[in-house]
Amino acid sequence: MPDNDVTLRSNVDVSTPRRNIQLDGLSPPAALQANQSAMPWFLPAPWYQHLAGFLGLSDTQWMMLQSGQTAENSAPWQLALYCSANGQQINSLTNYYSPALGPLAPAHPADWQQFFAALTQTQPAVQRLQLQPLTAVQQQQLQQLTLPGWGFYFCQCSDNWTARAENYWQQRPSQLRNTIRRKRQKLAAEGARIEISQRATPELVAAYWQVYQHSWKPAEPKTDFIDALLHHASQQQSLRLGVLWLHGRPVAAQCWLVAAGVAAIYKLAQDQNFDQYSPGTVLTAALLDHVIEVDQVQTIDFLTGNDQYKAQWMDTKTPLYQLQAFRLYQPAALLQFALLRLKAGMRQLWQRGVTQSGKR
Repeated sequence: MPDNDVTLRSNVDVSTPRRNIQLDGLSPPAALQANQSAMPWFLPAPWYQHLAGFLGLSDTQWMMLQSGQTAENSAPWQLALYCSANGQQINSLTNYYSPALGPLAPAHPADWQQFFAALTQTQPAVQRLQLQPLTAVQQQQLQQLTLPGWGFYFCQCSDNWTARAENYWQQRPSQLRNTIRRKRQKLAAEGARIEISQRATPELVAAYWQVYQHSWKPAEPKTDFIDALLHHASQQQSLRLGVLWLHGRPVAAQCWLVAAGVAAIYKLAQDQNFDQYSPGTVLTAALLDHVIEVDQVQTIDFLTGNDQYKAQWMDTKTPLYQLQAFRLYQPAALLQFALLRLKAGMRQLWQRGVTQSGKR
């Protein structure tokens, strides 16, 4: 970072993790490796096995649907899905912890055609399909499909913020750089230190939860999910767990994930009692320096979320979408699709009326 005239004492540990916690997962045929996945920070099988458990799904309620023999202009794909309503409703195995559709979404229109053919063949009772988050490219590919008997409805469900690591600090606003320098000086004067580790040690995990419990964040539905995520990422050596200590107390903690040239900012927390120090801002800057200089990543990814504060840290904002697809030959699905389109049309008319009245 430019103008870095104050350096907090930092302990950086990038050694192989000592703790060996194995999350037993599904190993489907032709199982993907982490670097083939849309989320390269995890092995796909353990991630989806654990996510299914978090959602309360039995092994018979979720599946990996994958491509068969790839045709010309197509590529291998594999999607984790789960069933509900006696197989009439199929959803992507994703939730608010999921930064991407995967493990490996179809990459071409022909692949999406193959996906829908496989879905209707293996799940003949399906009436409705929901997939999210979709990138803008994936949404455009799906819009181009010609699938008789299917009706598609798209809506934006979130945003993704990213930045290039090259010349990162030169691209940041001067106000942010000056804030970081001032807050670093203030924290350094009081003996603060920063620890960045590749290991999910008991001390650091406890520090993370201590900060989280005193932050503005809502309570986690299940803390064991995040614990397992930290330990799995530690095993994969993709974890960068940062903690800022002040007066012997953790006051900011962040979980970043690094793989395949991408540093993903996954979880952030700051003790509200120390907001005047902006420890989260200073810790973010330290982790950015680490992943750029030590890990030499090419991209910083803030994953999902439309929080406006991300604009000062990132370069590009792109929308993420949800697809709701309906089998139109099924009366119940046709009615659902018609009502959804009707509500969307009424909402657009109302918004247009509000806009026009504001111009008068």
